Amino acid sequence: MNVKNRKCIRKLSLKSLYANRRRNLIAIFAIALTTLLFTSMFTIVLSLNASYETYQFRQVGGYAHGTFKDVSPEQAERIAAHPKVKAAGARKVIGITADGVFSKTPAEISYMDANCTKWSYATPTTGRMPESGKEVAMDTAALQLLGVTPELGTEVTVSYSITDKDQTAFTVTDTFTLVGYWDYDELMPVHYINISRDYADDIEAQAVKTGLQPFRTDLNVMLASGTNIRGQMEQVDTDLGYTWDSFTDPNSVRIGVNWGYTSSQLESQLDPELIVAIAAFLLLVIFTGYLIIYNIFQISVAGDIRFYGLLKTIGTTPRQLKRIIRQQALLLCLIGIPAGLLLGYGIGAVLVPVVLHSIQLDTGITTISTSPVIFLGSMLFALLTVLLSCSKPGKMAAKVSPVEATKYTDVMQTKKKRRSIRGAKLHQMAFANLGRNKKKTVLVVVSLALSVTLFNALCAFVGGFSMEKYVSSMTCADFIVSTPDYFRYNPADEFITPEQIEEIAANTKASLSGTGYAVRKPAYLWMTEDALRQDYARYESAEQLDSHMSRLEHRGNMVMGDTRIEALDNSLFDKLQVFDGDISPMLEPDNNAIAIAVSLDDYGNLRNLEYYPKVGDTITVTYADDVKYIDSHTGELRTEDTPEFLQAKLYGARDVEYTVCALVELPNSMSYRYSGFGYDVVLSVDTAQRDSGGAAIPMLYLFDTADEADEAEAEQYLSKLTAGEFSPLMYESKATARSEFAQFRQMFLLIGGILCAIIGLVGLLNFFNAMMTGILSRRREFAVLQAVGMTNRQLKTMLIYEGLFYAMSSVAVAFILSLAVGPLAGKMLGSMFWFFEYRFTILPVLLTIPVFLLLGWLIPCMMYDNAAKCSVVEQLRDAQ
Repeated sequence: MNVKNRKCIRKLSLKSLYANRRRNLIAIFAIALTTLLFTSMFTIVLSLNASYETYQFRQVGGYAHGTFKDVSPEQAERIAAHPKVKAAGARKVIGITADGVFSKTPAEISYMDANCTKWSYATPTTGRMPESGKEVAMDTAALQLLGVTPELGTEVTVSYSITDKDQTAFTVTDTFTLVGYWDYDELMPVHYINISRDYADDIEAQAVKTGLQPFRTDLNVMLASGTNIRGQMEQVDTDLGYTWDSFTDPNSVRIGVNWGYTSSQLESQLDPELIVAIAAFLLLVIFTGYLIIYNIFQISVAGDIRFYGLLKTIGTTPRQLKRIIRQQALLLCLIGIPAGLLLGYGIGAVLVPVVLHSIQLDTGITTISTSPVIFLGSMLFALLTVLLSCSKPGKMAAKVSPVEATKYTDVMQTKKKRRSIRGAKLHQMAFANLGRNKKKTVLVVVSLALSVTLFNALCAFVGGFSMEKYVSSMTCADFIVSTPDYFRYNPADEFITPEQIEEIAANTKASLSGTGYAVRKPAYLWMTEDALRQDYARYESAEQLDSHMSRLEHRGNMVMGDTRIEALDNSLFDKLQVFDGDISPMLEPDNNAIAIAVSLDDYGNLRNLEYYPKVGDTITVTYADDVKYIDSHTGELRTEDTPEFLQAKLYGARDVEYTVCALVELPNSMSYRYSGFGYDVVLSVDTAQRDSGGAAIPMLYLFDTADEADEAEAEQYLSKLTAGEFSPLMYESKATARSEFAQFRQMFLLIGGILCAIIGLVGLLNFFNAMMTGILSRRREFAVLQAVGMTNRQLKTMLIYEGLFYAMSSVAVAFILSLAVGPLAGKMLGSMFWFFEYRFTILPVLLTIPVFLLLGWLIPCMMYDNAAKCSVVEQLRDAQ
């Protein structure tokens, strides 16, 4: 008979819920804890992401989604009107100053509209934006460097080179009126000096009269979404009939994506391993919540099974029984989920500044996310977990017959029992009790083992980070010293001078030292056309590439390509990693040996081996005293009217043949730090000076120290030497790289530790519930045992054995899981983090044994002492 009475079912659900207030508190606590787990996780992850993005934006110089480069007024208008573009902001750079007081951090002179000013963190906090004439706004640090007190109306004199990002002309000195300023941000890559549109147009007109092209205007945009930024921008270009992959096509509007957005980084780095890792993490969190709530509802249903049996005798259908349990779960969610949301968000908000402080990224960037995803996602995940957790207990209640319900004792069907004449032992009884409901035992053991396994994996993960690999990738020496131009990747006529090198060497104790040299003379290396085509193919269409190759000078199948020649003192050849060949010929006097610098990936694998010459090959380098560009059609020198058909004409050229002795990896930290078309090559300094006519100039000075004391002294000396904006030198040190590495490890350790703590709490709660319900559901059994002579001490000892069996079983399972999962996780992490070296460890599992033994003894004692306050007669009466 199907009783169709929803009101009655709802009333039964509420009354039953009200009758089990203690159980409800536990269930609410479990739901709140699960919601807290999701909410704190989402809050921490999204807040860290928001803070990290803010940090990146400040390093990039703004938070616009992307930039459409070098647009005409018509193109800018059409792009701004596109439906995918929410807002647009224009910027026109007219000059730069990178000398004198701005040698370490350059200043860009540009016009920005209101949107671009806002997105570039350049909105005046005092005053306003420039509107007309020679009005200017800039940051307070730039004013201080210029010796100007930040006061509105003050006159500011600025000297700068007329230039945009593609061309440079003459120098201008102008005096402006300060109409606005803001505090300088140490993370910003440049000082923004903002001018009015009128002044920018006037300077542009002067530059065009001297033969320059009109300055380029870049259009920064905010899109409808911060995901798939490149795809959206390419779609805008496509919809408007533009291309984005050409530097010369007038119908091409090139695009630039703000790499500060995490989504733009993930899109370029997303691989199967990362997807699997993210999916596994989410499943782990869901499974953790499932364990605790399922266990509580399963125990709850088991405790009320007689009640459900009685309901079935009066006609309640299985479907209605499921509805009763589901309604109770949803009612408990009304209290547990909001409490978990508030507590989880509060915990996350407290922990985010702690995490950021531990990795030293908290200065002015701490952003506590208020994204609706935190609350909606946490609520949905928690609700889904609750519904999944109560579905199986609901089925159990629906399937049980009234007769079975009256006999239910939380004991699973087992095999035929064996008789013994030796009597029962307490530890045997405890072990047998764990087998009475194997499913509950497995749940408790798995939930406890999961936290231990995760803790062990976290220790292996953090312990696998190789500082040596990380630091050696960041820098190849204890100290590298040069000028700001070198560290900003700018070509220069002079870097660090021999006199400065001598001074540093005299004031530091070096175990190894040497100088890297830049060859400041036009030089070209003859290479196969196929190899050079590979370089240009990424930037030019097939038609453009054919035209380009036709304008280059050929010798048979060889073509004259660009090259970057770096010369090294003999002491620095130890810093090279030899991939193939031998560098010893380069150490011999009057040698003609050359090494080709190859590009290895993070794991030391050589990419595209066929691109490089082979060891033993003879290659030719052409040195020239000067180079000019001519019109390849007429042979005359280039003018403003011949921007395309260009060909290099060398003056005072002479060829030098070298033998390739090795393929080497030249550490980026001691190279030019930028690459281009053609090969990067290495010569000994004597050979380079001989063949270039003395054109090799010191580019950097590096040295290692013998011990920590010498390193600390050198660090102190160099920090004083390079202090201040007027110092001509800068330096990098391994100490900085070590600090970054320590911050990176600390971040994972802190976040992982929080996750381990939450999952460990879930396991302990399951342990607590299992012991409590085991005692409560067996009150009649315990009373009978006491009636036939079993003492309280023996009962307590039996329960302690049960707790210890739970604890040691969890440790054993965690050990097995660590053995099985460790190598697989290590392989996956090694593919995600190039400086990760998996080292198997079981020490964290062993360290948890004393903790689990203590809990296995303490929790049963506490639970039994609380339950044993009633007499045996009262326990027998209550169990009826």
